[in-house]
Amino acid sequence: MFLIGLFCSSFASGEEMINKALVIVNESIITQADLDQQMSIARLEFNASGRAPPPDSVLSSQVLEEMIVDNLLLDVAQRFGISTTNSQVNYALSVIAKQNQLNGAQFKALIEENGVRFENYRMDLRRQLTIRQLVNNRIGRTINISSQEINDYLLQNPYEIDEQDDKFELAQILISIPANATEETLLALEKTANEIYQSLMGGLSFDDAIKSYLPGEGERQNAFLGLRSRSQLPQIFIDALDNVEIGGVSEVFKSPRGWHILKLIDVQQAGVSMVLQRQVRHILLRQTDLLRKEQIRSRLERIRDRILAGEDFGSVARLQSEDPSSRALGGSLGWIDAGQLPVEFEQTLDALALNEVSLIFETGAGLHIAQVMGRREIDIGENLRRLEAEQVLRGRKTDEALEQWSQSLREDAYVEYRTPLLSE
Repeated sequence: MFLIGLFCSSFASGEEMINKALVIVNESIITQADLDQQMSIARLEFNASGRAPPPDSVLSSQVLEEMIVDNLLLDVAQRFGISTTNSQVNYALSVIAKQNQLNGAQFKALIEENGVRFENYRMDLRRQLTIRQLVNNRIGRTINISSQEINDYLLQNPYEIDEQDDKFELAQILISIPANATEETLLALEKTANEIYQSLMGGLSFDDAIKSYLPGEGERQNAFLGLRSRSQLPQIFIDALDNVEIGGVSEVFKSPRGWHILKLIDVQQAGVSMVLQRQVRHILLRQTDLLRKEQIRSRLERIRDRILAGEDFGSVARLQSEDPSSRALGGSLGWIDAGQLPVEFEQTLDALALNEVSLIFETGAGLHIAQVMGRREIDIGENLRRLEAEQVLRGRKTDEALEQWSQSLREDAYVEYRTPLLSE
């Protein structure tokens, strides 16, 4: 998961044990400090998913191998000029925080309470996003899924897609764990959570419990989670809702944030699927070996200035865009479901008002400007089931191709274990 730079070979004596070289990967070095840092992130991910991590001896071997492979993939990304911007990292952090029902400050505190420096977490996320761009650029575009494959998948898995579409309207009472909480404090908080649950079982309404036990206005507002799809919920929430009927409450359960009680307000069954669509057009300039990125960006800035000065976007796109599938259509991509475009594209579209011309942004295809001409919500029903089936199949094929590519890179790389135990 890490791209490790070449470290200086001389350290102070106290740092030699911490930063001793474990593995040389081509021209890079993975040190003990790097492994320790990544182990902390791995434990955090296990805790967040509600799973127990394996013993450290097993986990360290798994993490170290992932670091070696990620190092090689990031080296390839660097050669192709693929990188991740600060805005992309910030957007990904905001999405992860939102999925965990946290604001930015709360999410940062949670990361650090679990023994991971937030800057290290951010650095690792940047690397993972870069690898994802590389995979999309070099593998994703080669993956094809036929209609027959989708038909076969839906026939063999008639309920799997529908279940993923279920949406839950939820409220929660969260007894948060403060920073540096003592064992005595933790026991008292757990006791409070269990007392609330017993009061609910005794007839206290959930709304009254929220008012009584969540004193802050912000806490009371955050108690209502709204409508969340199954895929948006942590697995620990899904497990807690098992066998809970509409109007019922879950038992008390613990996460890294504290003790939770959920109320299942309603369930929106699969079948009616409202999705956001945008009517989008864009102009793409592809990167070439002959022109530097700065030259391409400068050209696209001049194109954007012409449109802002009054030229028709579609007319300019027909003359200037290098996207063969949309150029003749004036750059039109038609109505596109939210989530179907690369994350950089989605992030840009999210921020645009209708008919506003975007700033220049970059995807694996090249440099773009875009315009949202319309927005609508529609029920796509069966189309959504087929689309999600395609995404499952595409994900499987991509994972298989990535595994083969990673293995090939690993076999061709120079990898030297400096600690004998790790090479056994």
